[in-house]
Amino acid sequence: MLSLDFVCQHPEVVREALRKRGDLPPDLDDILRLAEQRRGLIHRRDGLYVTLKHVREDVRSASAEKKVVLNKQVKSLTRDIHQLELQITDVETRLHLMLLTLPNLPHSSVVEGTGASGNQEIRRWGKWQEPHFTPQPHWELNKRLGIVDMEGGVRVAGSRFVALKGAGARLERALISFMLDVHTRVHGYTEVMPPFLTLRSAMEGAGQLPRFEAQAYACSVDDLYLNPTAEVPLVGMHSGTIFPAHTLPLRYAAWTTAFRREAGSSARQNRGLLRLHQFNKVELFQFVEPAYSYQVLEEIVWHAERILQILELPYRVVELCSSQLPFASSKTYDLEVWMPGLDEFVEISSVSNCETFQARRSDIKYRPTPRAGAEYVHTLNGSGLAVGRTLAAILENYQQADGSVVVPKVLRPYVGMSQVAPV
Repeated sequence: MLSLDFVCQHPEVVREALRKRGDLPPDLDDILRLAEQRRGLIHRRDGLYVTLKHVREDVRSASAEKKVVLNKQVKSLTRDIHQLELQITDVETRLHLMLLTLPNLPHSSVVEGTGASGNQEIRRWGKWQEPHFTPQPHWELNKRLGIVDMEGGVRVAGSRFVALKGAGARLERALISFMLDVHTRVHGYTEVMPPFLTLRSAMEGAGQLPRFEAQAYACSVDDLYLNPTAEVPLVGMHSGTIFPAHTLPLRYAAWTTAFRREAGSSARQNRGLLRLHQFNKVELFQFVEPAYSYQVLEEIVWHAERILQILELPYRVVELCSSQLPFASSKTYDLEVWMPGLDEFVEISSVSNCETFQARRSDIKYRPTPRAGAEYVHTLNGSGLAVGRTLAAILENYQQADGSVVVPKVLRPYVGMSQVAPV
């Protein structure tokens, strides 16, 4: 959430930043108008409080006859103050709801651009060795290997739900364990297994609501939401917290099953394992002091890259332009893995610095020193990695001419096999 004071003091800065995002909301002027109305109401209320104080002081020394008049004035002032406070509360509620719809502002280093063509490739790693056969997309390999039951998933839950079976289920489970092992044992994260259901307040705190209400799966009876990403419960775990001095950074690695409607996604990526309504993901999350957050952003990108390197999957790192930034992000890098069956790079991780955006929405602060005032933390998140997409990338990159798929060396102790053969 943006600071109301900042929006009011620098409206043109906010307007220009939102223009760069291509996300200028029509209610920015309404926010400024309501903020001015709020200031006026508060000024009137505070003035009445001063008058009320003086009248009460006069009551003490007034004659009996005068007290009657003054007490009526006290009641009238009290009533007027109460009415003003109701109006202030109403305006503040409307302001809060409007501020929740504003996206984060891009960092000064983010390049202005429109669409994916404005993104900048930073680096590449690995090289796909063109085989002597035509690489197949992973959904064709799934059929040959018999590791994904598309029809069974549809029978159970409808379109874009799948059932993994046999080696497919073992590989998915192996990838989750492998990723968590690397991030906890090598990179120093604390493993967390959060709830799969979240309160509305947690969804709002992470920036999922109200903007992405249509993408969420809601349990309306309990006012709970199926978790769209571990980022949501990891933020929610510390809502209303003030971290004592010298306790940051906090580094969490969490596996969750994520649920998203994925409405309006590109048709090309709707097949196979790329755009599912339910998928597994290992999330990296850090709460840090603001001075270090952009250093930590590069660190998390490296941690996600390391998984791809150990799996020997070619990829590239892309810095997103202003119009492509996620709603809560000030700066984002995407990792895109090479998919030879699709003949294109596909996003497999998105790493973002949200600065104070989520911390303000969730009221998460820290004390720089034991006696210092509390300040908002910076929050950062990144996929480390999206598990289903990693499985799809392995299938396409490790496929053989006979339709079999070689299991990456690092995963063989987890799955107990070196190759998946066609059925």
